[in-house]
Amino acid sequence: MDDSLAQDLVSLWQSELTAMAADRELRESWAAMVALWAHSSSAAWAMLAHERSARSASTAEPPRPAPAAPASQPGLGEVEQLERRVAELEQILARLLGPGPGGGGSGGDAGGV
Repeated sequence: MDDSLAQDLVSLWQSELTAMAADRELRESWAAMVALWAHSSSAAWAMLAHERSARSASTAEPPRPAPAAPASQPGLGEVEQLERRVAELEQILARLLGPGPGGGGSGGDAGGV
């Protein structure tokens, strides 16, 4: 672009803006438009904030408890210990029941109840 053409363009815009600033009706129109824009934007912002709070209040879930720890798997030693204990209890039960009608037998094994 030629320097003189650029300078002419800047001069044209300066004269137009100066003329707009001097025009009272144009200033009032711009002032009314900016005031309307400011009012509508503040109303929209308030409505948006209200909708957000209403949405968050209606969709808010109560805090969840921490997930439970997974059940521990018994080790092989624990299983063997339980099997031995069950066998002991079966022997005690067999001795208590015994071979007679009243129990109190001779301590013989009842063959696993």
